[in-house]
Amino acid sequence: MLADRLDERIAEAISHTIAQERASADTASPAWRMRCEVARIATYSEPERRIFLLHVAERRGEAAAHELEQSASEMRTTAIFFLARKPS
Repeated sequence: MLADRLDERIAEAISHTIAQERASADTASPAWRMRCEVARIATYSEPERRIFLLHVAERRGEAAAHELEQSASEMRTTAIFFLARKPS
């Protein structure tokens, strides 16, 4: 599968997950805002994530950028496993 198509499918899976979670989440909480930010980053392509995280590091520090990077990577991995189990 082409990388662009895979990124697109990962983004769709993440968006679907967030939409489902929204129904039962406290959408005003800081935890939810963080979850949404991580989800947004996780939907970006690799070059887009690097650029975005560079800006985060400049504005909020390396630790914040690293935390977001790790969380987005975990979310992408979860989406990939979901897609692997999903019948085509």
